[in-house]
Amino acid sequence: MNNAIVDLQLTEEDCAEMIRSQRKTQVSDRTSWAVTYLFQAGLIERVSRGEYRITEEGRKVYLSGEKITKDFLRNYNSFVDFQQRRNEPTPTATDSHQHNIVFTETTPSEAIEEAVNEINSSLASEILELVKKQSPRFFEQLVVDLLMKMGYGQNGFTEVTRYSKDEGIDGIIAEDKLGLNKVYLQAKRWDNGTVGRKDVTSFIGTLTSKSSKKGVFITTSTFSKEAYDSLNHLPSDVSVVLIDGITLANYMVEFNLGVTIKKTYEVKRIDSDYFEENI
Repeated sequence: MNNAIVDLQLTEEDCAEMIRSQRKTQVSDRTSWAVTYLFQAGLIERVSRGEYRITEEGRKVYLSGEKITKDFLRNYNSFVDFQQRRNEPTPTATDSHQHNIVFTETTPSEAIEEAVNEINSSLASEILELVKKQSPRFFEQLVVDLLMKMGYGQNGFTEVTRYSKDEGIDGIIAEDKLGLNKVYLQAKRWDNGTVGRKDVTSFIGTLTSKSSKKGVFITTSTFSKEAYDSLNHLPSDVSVVLIDGITLANYMVEFNLGVTIKKTYEVKRIDSDYFEENI
C-alpha cells in the first residue's frame, strides 16, 4: 500500500480521509477492494496471510501499460463470475461508460454507506415533520428523552425535572452520574420561522441568572446567523449548544429515539487464522 501511496502522490490529508463510518481510511478501504478485484480476476495470487504476488497474467497486463478498471477486469470470466455471485449488474454496451464512472469512484463499502446515509436522511426528514405535528409538551419530553439517550441523566443518579414555564427553561438534566453538573434545556417547537438572536440571548441570560454553565437550545426550526453569532460573546466558562430541526432529527436516528431497526445486514470477511495450517 505504501508504494501505491507514493505512486499516486497522495498527501497526508488524503491518507487520513475516512469513509463515512469512520472505521477505516479511504486508502485502506480502496486498497482492500483493489486486492479483492485483482485476485478474483486472477492477476494476483495469495501466498500466505496478507501476502499476495503477481501472476503471469498479471505481469502481462502490468507490462502492457493497460489501465486496470472494473470494465477492463470484465475481460476475465473469473471476475464476471465473481460479480454475478455478488448480484452486481454487468453493464451493457450502451451504459458501460456510466457504470464505469460509478465503479471506479466508489467501492462496495462506500456504496453501502452512501445508501444507508440516503435512507437515514430521508427518515430524518419524515421524523422532523412528525415532531412538528406534536404538542409543545410532547416536544419538551422528547428533548429530555433525547438527552437521556445520549447518555445524560442516566443510572438513576439524578432527577429529570421539566418546567412548562420557568423563565424559558423547559428541562433540567444532569450531565454526570451524581447530578453535580446540570444542563438547562430550552425547546421551541416551531412549524416554521427562524429562532433569532433575541431568543438565544434571553436563554443565555436565564442561564447566567441561575449561575449555570451549560445549556442546550433545541428547535424544530432553524437558527439565524445572528443567533449563532451571539454565542461568540459567551463567558469562557459558559457553553451553549444550538440544535436545529434537521440536526435534532438526525440525532434521533443516530440514538434510536422514535425509530426502530427494520433490518440488519452483516458484512463478513475471511478468517485467515482458520486457513493457516500448522505443519
